[in-house]
Amino acid sequence: MNLRQAEMALEALEDIFGKEKKDVGAINALRQALTLEVTPEVPCKTDPRAPHGFDRNASHSEDRYVCECEGWEPPKREWVGLTDDEIWDIGVDNQRKGGGFWGYPRAIEAKLKEKNT
Repeated sequence: MNLRQAEMALEALEDIFGKEKKDVGAINALRQALTLEVTPEVPCKTDPRAPHGFDRNASHSEDRYVCECEGWEPPKREWVGLTDDEIWDIGVDNQRKGGGFWGYPRAIEAKLKEKNT
């Protein structure tokens, strides 16, 4: 739930139960959440895949606004290795070019960089 959604929920509950109602748990929870510091202490992630919004559980336990993106990390990309055929082809090509001792590992490294970037 983001800040605007929380404000809208509070307004709706106050319309239903009245603004002076003090003993409705949902109203009290929303009022408390909206009075927490609204500026995140940790800057929000700029990655467009990061979730953004009010993390209610974390915000209540830390007494500050916590955005959902605070602990988020982008998914790790799976490593792509070489097939046996690719290794064979690199070896044959290295032999043909007279790559010597350092040519083969450098060719392997170049192929792995190509596949993983």
